[in-house]
Amino acid sequence: MPIQIPDIANDPSSVLDVIVRAGFRALLAVPLLASDRIVGALVVRRKAPGEFAKSTVDLLQTFAVQSVLAIQNARLFQEIEEKGRQLAEASQHKSQFLANMSHELRTPLNAIIGVTEMLREDAEGLNADLEPLDRVLGAARHLLALINDILDLSKIEAGRMELQVEHFPLAPLIANVVKTIEPLAAKNANQVTVHCDAAIGTLHADQMRLRQALLNLMSNANKFTEHGTITVDARQTTESSRDWITIAVRDTGIGMTAEQMGRLFQEFSQADASTTRKYGGTGLGLAISKRFCQMMGGDITVESQVGHGSIFTIRLPRAAQGEA
Repeated sequence: MPIQIPDIANDPSSVLDVIVRAGFRALLAVPLLASDRIVGALVVRRKAPGEFAKSTVDLLQTFAVQSVLAIQNARLFQEIEEKGRQLAEASQHKSQFLANMSHELRTPLNAIIGVTEMLREDAEGLNADLEPLDRVLGAARHLLALINDILDLSKIEAGRMELQVEHFPLAPLIANVVKTIEPLAAKNANQVTVHCDAAIGTLHADQMRLRQALLNLMSNANKFTEHGTITVDARQTTESSRDWITIAVRDTGIGMTAEQMGRLFQEFSQADASTTRKYGGTGLGLAISKRFCQMMGGDITVESQVGHGSIFTIRLPRAAQGEA
């Protein structure tokens, strides 16, 4: 409760005597109450003796409540700021660890792949069974692709990913990706069709990263589609006097709900647990592809409907920022 001393001169306390010598005669102390303890007090002194009005006491009690909230918020902000600093430091250590680990794992994996390819050539020449070597080769290449994804993600998070921007014709790049995906599409009995604007011309971007993003989108489209169609539609548009390139990858696969699409571009996340169990994958490919497109001044968007397939669209400026 608030404490009042109407006339300090009548109190024998040595502490209050100091206040009297300073010219004060009346005192009001209002406690600052947290949920489980007193954290301080709001003290008002007056040079004239007498009790403080009830309205003054009520007003100071209101101020006291607000002061406690301000103190608690300041402490929470300080704690959150410290936690944020610790998380940022931990994230940096994690990215550095992933980058170092990826480098260390890639060296022996490349050796395994190289030796396996040599053994396969020898076995092919001897008409031996190639299936065990193909399994080793497939598993090693899959693991290498995963490690490369982790390395890319760690570089992006650490701010050390650099793009190799250049001019290149877009149509041959799309044709090359389609040729790469066709054997996988045949296994799922899928048809791949391409609609590319004849005048689409060249693009100023990172050719390798764009190829990686497009290959990822087409691989996903094929993975979630059986006995269907995968369509690549490349167009040029103009917005605000600036040329843009869009590459849409449409499939007739299983599609997604709005909730699944909300998780789609998060690292290590897929549509849901059931698709992870059935189709596999790490959930890194789409997140990395989106980051690459954003680094090049564009983005990747998605539209989908359950049972009616999905459309992933890469959108990039034809020319990099600052280029005529």
